[in-house]
Amino acid sequence: MKDGGRKSGDNNEIIYLDNAATTFPKPERIYAAADDFYRRYGGNAGRGGNPLARACTHLLAETRERLASWLEVPTSEQIIFTPSATHALNLAIFGANLRPGETIYVTPFEHNSVLRPVEYLRQTQGIELQQIPFDRHNYSCELDKLEASFQTEPPAMVCVTQASNVCGLMPPVTDIARLAKNINPRVVIIVDGAQTAGLYPLTLNEGLIDAFIFSGHKSLYGPYGVAGIVLASDWRPRPLLFGGTGTISESVQMPDQLPSAYEAGSHNIWAIAGLHAALGWLQENGRQAIVQHIANIAQQLRDTLSSHPKIKLFVPSEKVLWCGILSFTVRDTTPQTVEAALGAQKMAIRSGLHCSPWAHEWLMTTRIGGTIRVSPGWFNTSSDIELIGKFISTL
Repeated sequence: MKDGGRKSGDNNEIIYLDNAATTFPKPERIYAAADDFYRRYGGNAGRGGNPLARACTHLLAETRERLASWLEVPTSEQIIFTPSATHALNLAIFGANLRPGETIYVTPFEHNSVLRPVEYLRQTQGIELQQIPFDRHNYSCELDKLEASFQTEPPAMVCVTQASNVCGLMPPVTDIARLAKNINPRVVIIVDGAQTAGLYPLTLNEGLIDAFIFSGHKSLYGPYGVAGIVLASDWRPRPLLFGGTGTISESVQMPDQLPSAYEAGSHNIWAIAGLHAALGWLQENGRQAIVQHIANIAQQLRDTLSSHPKIKLFVPSEKVLWCGILSFTVRDTTPQTVEAALGAQKMAIRSGLHCSPWAHEWLMTTRIGGTIRVSPGWFNTSSDIELIGKFISTL
């Protein structure tokens, strides 16, 4: 494997299978770029004409260009950097200025970064919430029922994850968005792409999706501290932050042009330097190779666990798109006990509700404390899966 990782079977290293939380390890060039930044650059992008500021301004612009290429976005100015995907989702949701009585539709698989803002709007603004229907047997989206619901109660906003961080289900984002736009052309479509950004491309040049959210430290294999929103249509949210941008400094009003209108304050250029390196690494390896590798080892674990009589898997049917995140429970054993047992064997997974309470209500796993989640990444190997599969089989 190119540029980083660890040797399979090295007993001094943790077998890390919690990539849905954050990808780890990072490619070596990300560590080098981050270290090099503060040693040789360390300026403030867009703030002044000194050599360090100019170098950082160039790095910022080039990172936007690389990200636009990876996400297949028409222009790099549509990319707005934020400190986290949570910030980006808050900008999109609160910036829509919905009116009391309007309806937001969400899938049962949304993260609390979506659920908590929309719940706040429900409690304080009188916004109505509706859940997009999915079949509990095969996890497919029930588009006919959704269309009927849209006709009865038209959507003002639709929030849909590109992939569940609990079970890896990938809803039919384009179909859902098209149904909503057919009913209400002004509906705001927000897609949370934190788990999959760029690995499974979406069409972001037809105005079907209004806001696409990405996270630097997950599927982009970059560092913490950089994420953002792609404004993929003519829709523009109301800014939530106001302040210095390094542009049009003579005015006390926020600039109107992208991306400055939404990027108040100094950029986390150190994290952007790491993302710049990560995007180069991603382009060199290619999305197809990364997706296929993760799919292969995830399927290996799925096959291993599906034959165990005490294990219940929570994954979509093979007819439904799946990104390789896998959840399961072990009969008569709490998820937290399994996580502790695996941790003692230097195997890092995650148990609990994974900040997605509605997903666990839908899966009916809330009462037992959630699920055990295994989320492989590029640097995992078939040997990792074999080891964890063998240990889980002894529980």
